[in-house]
Amino acid sequence: MTKKILLVLGILVIIGIAVFFMFFSKPQTEGESGVGFSIRNFLPFGSSDNIYTSTTTPDINTDEKPSDQINSGTVVVIPRLRKLSNEPVAGAVIFNIGTTSIVRFVEKGTGNVYEAKSNSLTSERLTNTTIPKIIRAFWLPDASGFLAQTLLSDTEIIETNFVKLNKNKASTTLENLTPFSTTVSKLPTDIKEMTVKPDSTKIFYYTINNSYSNWFTANPDGTKATLVMNHPLTEWLPKWISGNTVIMQSKGSAEILGFTYTFDVSSMVLKKIGMDSFGISNNTKPDSSLSLVSMGGIIPQLSLVDNKNVTLKVTGVTTLAEKCVWLKDQNPTAYCAISNNLPRGNYPDDWYKGLISTEDFIQKIDINNDIFYKTADLTNLSKQKIDITDISLSSDETHLIFRNKIDGYLWMLRIGE
Repeated sequence: MTKKILLVLGILVIIGIAVFFMFFSKPQTEGESGVGFSIRNFLPFGSSDNIYTSTTTPDINTDEKPSDQINSGTVVVIPRLRKLSNEPVAGAVIFNIGTTSIVRFVEKGTGNVYEAKSNSLTSERLTNTTIPKIIRAFWLPDASGFLAQTLLSDTEIIETNFVKLNKNKASTTLENLTPFSTTVSKLPTDIKEMTVKPDSTKIFYYTINNSYSNWFTANPDGTKATLVMNHPLTEWLPKWISGNTVIMQSKGSAEILGFTYTFDVSSMVLKKIGMDSFGISNNTKPDSSLSLVSMGGIIPQLSLVDNKNVTLKVTGVTTLAEKCVWLKDQNPTAYCAISNNLPRGNYPDDWYKGLISTEDFIQKIDINNDIFYKTADLTNLSKQKIDITDISLSSDETHLIFRNKIDGYLWMLRIGE
């Protein structure tokens, strides 16, 4: 009888000790020894301590060095190449805030503006303004607004409006506002081509009247327009490269000899530079000393032209000059989109018309030293055909953006690690 009593008492003591550890023992904290255990770790609800969690990362190319973003315990892998838009894009701009590259773009169909960042997979809608059927959008380099060109219904007449982005103040109501509102200003009707000054303060455009092209400078909203030149040639591609200098290239065709000029909007001096060429496509450095020029024909040949000495260096690259972008390096260096298998055609005419398309990869070219670096195989990274147009480089030279000419979608490529 005594043994039975002792056995029952022993069982009760063990149960009491277990209850004590369950409710009164101190849980292990960071930095404490891991020796021993807590009975709570074996209960159905587990420990109350915070646990680090991470999402499954998407598949990426094994050649990539992913950029990781850590936010509230979540690791996000940013692919080297990614499609930024879900709809065709009318125009885009890339700029930097610190080490982050930021892209703003406007959809063709709706005119809605979106923003994407190099350190995030998400895109944010910035505006609610609807401007349907934009054919082209010219962004101010500081991304504060853009010039939208549309066609009047059932006509070929071009309308141009400046759309300024205005930062909204934080709402004190429950109303869900977009980050920006817009102010829309109407510019003259039937502007043929235009370009924006690199500091975003002025625009240059031309219209046609009485078989002459009339060249104007103005504020981005169209105010303070000044006529700076009348010219009998009516087909131009202007590009404002720096200061008062606008590059004026006659529109290229394989059937027509093309020319390139510098135009000083202050002194109104027009000066011929470089070399003439059939099917010309010209891409001039900001200091106007050198130009990448492609000559048209069955296959476009890319050359480097010294505008001061009027000398030419053949690069051996077959692509259009407008598929390249200059780096800031004093040694002439550029990123160019080059086709894996360039189709024969009548360049640049057939490419402009969409009769032929290319399948591009990105190559960095040290032109003086004839050194070529294959930067990105776009087909391998995207699993689709990309024909690059409207290529731009971020100011810190870490990211490229471009549209796929085939479908109009916008892409971003990380080139700096």
